[in-house]
Amino acid sequence: MDQSSSPKKNFWSASFAGENTDGLSHANFSGFNPSQFFIPGWKGNGLITPSAIAIKNALNNLSIDALAHFKKSCATSKTIKNQTYNEFLRYAEFANIDKNLLSQQNDFWLHVQDDTSPLKTHIDSFIKIYCFRAVAIYLFRIKFIIDLSKEQKLVVNEDILFNPLSFLGKIFKKDSSTELKCESLQINQYSWYRPSPEYKDSIGKIKEAFEIVSLTEIMKIISTTRDDQNYSGSNYSHSLSHQSFGLFINELLVKIPTWLKPEAKSKIPTNKACILPTTLNTRFVGKHVTSFALSHWLAQESNIKISQWNHLISPEFEGLDFIDGQFLKMCQELQFLSFLTRVAIEHKYEIIPFICKIMKDKYQNSPEDFGNNQASFLNYESGTFETLYHRIVLNLFDLPKNNPHHYLVSQIQAQKTSLKKDGMIFVLSNQKLFVPSHSDRVEQLLKDFRVEASFNLEELKGKGEIPHFLYILSMRSQIAISSKHFFEMNAKSKESCLSFEFKGDLTRFNKFQSLVEELHQFTRHKNPVSTPIYFSELGNDLTFEFHQDAIVEGKLISSVTTKDQGIIPHSNFFKNLIQSCTSLESFFNIEMLSHEELLAPKKNLTNELLGLRIEPEKQFPLLLIVNQSDPLDVKLELTSSSSYRAKVEQFGTVYYHYFGLTPKTPLLNLNVFREFFNSALGHQIIQMLLTDGPTKLKAKLKSLLIPSFFANTAYMPNEVLTSFALLDFENAQIQDHHPSFLIDELNKTKAAFQKYAQAYPWHILSLLSNFKLQLISTAEGEVGRSSEINFGNPLLSNELVKLKTFTIYPSNSDVFIDYKIKTHQELQLPLTSLHIKNEEEISILTLKSIDKEIVQLNAKPIMIQFIKFILNRAQGVSIANILTNLRIPSCEELEIITQNIEQIKNTKLKLLEECEQMIAHILRTQISK
Repeated sequence: MDQSSSPKKNFWSASFAGENTDGLSHANFSGFNPSQFFIPGWKGNGLITPSAIAIKNALNNLSIDALAHFKKSCATSKTIKNQTYNEFLRYAEFANIDKNLLSQQNDFWLHVQDDTSPLKTHIDSFIKIYCFRAVAIYLFRIKFIIDLSKEQKLVVNEDILFNPLSFLGKIFKKDSSTELKCESLQINQYSWYRPSPEYKDSIGKIKEAFEIVSLTEIMKIISTTRDDQNYSGSNYSHSLSHQSFGLFINELLVKIPTWLKPEAKSKIPTNKACILPTTLNTRFVGKHVTSFALSHWLAQESNIKISQWNHLISPEFEGLDFIDGQFLKMCQELQFLSFLTRVAIEHKYEIIPFICKIMKDKYQNSPEDFGNNQASFLNYESGTFETLYHRIVLNLFDLPKNNPHHYLVSQIQAQKTSLKKDGMIFVLSNQKLFVPSHSDRVEQLLKDFRVEASFNLEELKGKGEIPHFLYILSMRSQIAISSKHFFEMNAKSKESCLSFEFKGDLTRFNKFQSLVEELHQFTRHKNPVSTPIYFSELGNDLTFEFHQDAIVEGKLISSVTTKDQGIIPHSNFFKNLIQSCTSLESFFNIEMLSHEELLAPKKNLTNELLGLRIEPEKQFPLLLIVNQSDPLDVKLELTSSSSYRAKVEQFGTVYYHYFGLTPKTPLLNLNVFREFFNSALGHQIIQMLLTDGPTKLKAKLKSLLIPSFFANTAYMPNEVLTSFALLDFENAQIQDHHPSFLIDELNKTKAAFQKYAQAYPWHILSLLSNFKLQLISTAEGEVGRSSEINFGNPLLSNELVKLKTFTIYPSNSDVFIDYKIKTHQELQLPLTSLHIKNEEEISILTLKSIDKEIVQLNAKPIMIQFIKFILNRAQGVSIANILTNLRIPSCEELEIITQNIEQIKNTKLKLLEECEQMIAHILRTQISK
């Protein structure tokens, strides 16, 4: 049982997996005891049987026949020539052969006939493999016919064995209720082989052998030989091909989805004998697909006697393009047909209808699976759409060294188009999905998928090629994807993610079975919602663990709170915080506001007339909003109570909570509180107290820690205040000063800050917070927008006055005048307003008198903005005088001058950066002192 998964070639050495077989040659055979050399629990399943040997010998003989048949057929059949050429191109890509020598089909056949060709070795190797595969596909068809005929009491004669497709066509009639939708039974690149008459004896022997050989055994011997130098054992895995691992994957594919979502579990009718299992169309893709195939069939054989199958896995194995590509897919589909005959016999189904039903379901897609695309009702016949899958197993054992996380996410995203709307992806990888530095990428992935569960096997030793992590992802509903607003709400909320961990040392791989059995018992008896944590010791240092996790903004909460990612405060942080801070209640009276009357459709006029009801806007001068829409990023907003109604309408009352504030002292600067709430330190304190929802929110808000120096409203004397003149600048003053002047003033302010910050922290913080607001108001929207250029700034105006100017009337090469008047007298009307309209490369400035358009000036955007800047002071002047007297520089020179605007913008950004640093310095030093 332990090593029944071993490949034929290494069946003896694999039988001692995990043991040292070198000792066998040095043993003292006089005292030989076989039990010393076998793994406990192994029953010899991996040893080849006489029936398998007979099939192997026939395979070798028929391969020689196929080679001779190929040489004859390729000289006469254009179809075989074309199919062979296309197959060789896939081989060439796999073997890294230069395709420049094979640009056309004729080139390939010339190389085939040329014994001196540089591709001779590769072509011979390819033809050998190609013929071997054609024989293997033929034998799989024979196996299916023998299994089917045995139960249908049909006689299999030589004609049937030599023409299997013709025989199957009579049983599964096209365009009938028993039509078999099966790609491997159609004409394809491997269906050209028919045995020669002289091989009747070999065919007769394999007929008897096929009646008793097991499915897994025939799979081993018919797999392409790995003696070929182009093949590598790295594509085969002993652990992934083991029966225990197959049972583990089957548990995930069949049991875990219904355990996670019990509401989706279909009800089983009372008459179980009439039930046919639903088909789980499953795709295995990635690395080691052949190993997955073997473990899958081992697991299926062990489960075949289960009394009732509610689900039947219909597997499709898609490996590397040539080594495990279409050939493996066809072999496994034929093996699946043989397996279906055994399932039908075991569960007493009618064989032919059962096989046809299962294969029809395999290729059947519902219209809903294609979203908004129109689908044919019988789309499996039309071939318009690709096959969609209920389950996809994606094995990413090897990842590129460069950016493996991007590769992991992109490979998951690539499966989206192949998944049914209720499907799931099972991703095995050595790369963690939840990496804090790549949370943005994960968040994008989570727009399409939901991570239902994760398995961590990092600390499971001896697991071989089984990857460290396994993630189970489901497709999000179409509604969640199509509604941006709905998804944004979900993105900021917690999503459950169930975490499993396997730990310990697998001294023998068959011990993995104990973990699989524990997982089975756990999903059978435990509820995924009501089980917060689970731990089980299985002996031999193996443990099974389960706990609830959550995902927030592309991160696992457990990852956010680890020491590697979280902020670890200094040992004195809490002590200093308590000593230097007081409660918010020390500054304000705080009351929670009720929204019932505010949101009620009718008002109580009697209470209003009697003065029994006072509006919150009049009762409280200030409004504090607690934003808990993101449980890991709670925010506070302090504003005037006049905006209360608008805020409730804007944000609602589900995640936002509103409190009325009444200051206890008149000397409070609200900007200081806003800066503290938005600072890194303030944010950290808020998260410490207000992250666990609305429970007792008012009491926790009252105790929110606020720096005590906010109450120390000591003003600086006038002689000191002059050193901070810059911080008293308004918006217009900042815009009208030369950048050099602003930098000089900043240096003076920084020098004074170093000297007086400790003595007057509240007053300086008040000035800094106000100056920051002024800077933000000037900087907003400036980048890349000429409409925000202040041509009156000395940096620009000093250069503009030096330029030569030109009139715009009667003509100017930079400005085109478009008259919108009917009579010339209308030009005498006074200018009352200016309006700009931007188009692709030009802007249009409309000169209006009252509501009447008089003239439109067409020019480049920078010129239009300059003209508007000049004419802003010309309102009331006749438009005719404006046109005759307005003089402007050339557009080329104007563009050169305005290049200096970046210096103004950079200066404002530097002022804002320095301002924020000084604010953070005051808060940090005042709390830590």
